[in-house]
Amino acid sequence: MRVALRSYRELPESVRRAVADRVGDSSSVVDLIHGTSSGFAALLSAPDGGSVFVKGLPAGHERTAELEVESTVAPFLPLFAPRLLWRTAAGGWTVLAFEGITSLSPWADFSADDSPHLESVTAVLRELSTTAAPPEAGLRPAWERWKEYCDPADEPLLTGDRLVHGDPAATNFLPGQNRTWLIDWAWAAQGPGWLDAVLWGQRLVLDGQQTPEQAARWCERIPAFTRAPREAVVVLAEADARSWKAWQEYGTPGLERHVAASRAWADHWQTP
Repeated sequence: MRVALRSYRELPESVRRAVADRVGDSSSVVDLIHGTSSGFAALLSAPDGGSVFVKGLPAGHERTAELEVESTVAPFLPLFAPRLLWRTAAGGWTVLAFEGITSLSPWADFSADDSPHLESVTAVLRELSTTAAPPEAGLRPAWERWKEYCDPADEPLLTGDRLVHGDPAATNFLPGQNRTWLIDWAWAAQGPGWLDAVLWGQRLVLDGQQTPEQAARWCERIPAFTRAPREAVVVLAEADARSWKAWQEYGTPGLERHVAASRAWADHWQTP
């Protein structure tokens, strides 16, 4: 479910005061408007010259559980994930604050021919594919997200012990001066190491307007993907395509391109 964004200045004064008590009085506030899972998202300047990214949801919102996942897994994430600085509740809102990231562009370019970012994004996903899921985080199995779009017998194919991000969209990769950051861990889970690479392939088709053949060649640069059983890749790509179609039929607007891209990616893997 998409969440209606509001600007930072539209938040209740008690929420803004709680943030200021932690960050200090900011000289600038930049609202970030491309997100669809937060009630607000903003980058605040800090008095020490740094910056803090804050986001939140009204308490009781049906997506508040995603903030729980993000704050719980944060202490165990690799160095390419921004640090969680603090969490607070105020004015009927739950707020998370992360270290501010200086990005060279609003998000990564996934286009096939001239993107300056695909190599670094591949490196992030390669490292992530070998990262163990932290037992302390109590992450849900990735199977739980896709099981209603699968045959129950497929569960072993989507089971594993690696850390899964779950949403490798272009907007979640921020190219920096010395590294590319992977943000927004609200869908973190435990599963096979190749799982994010399959989801990334669909995003290369959607966000980068690549052909499925081009996207597959990038995914093949991730060893965990090349070792994945083809049957498992087919199951996940098909389940993901069905999930996007289900959200469209549920009434979520603006998913036409998502449905088309996920279907094209899934059909590619159905071909012998």
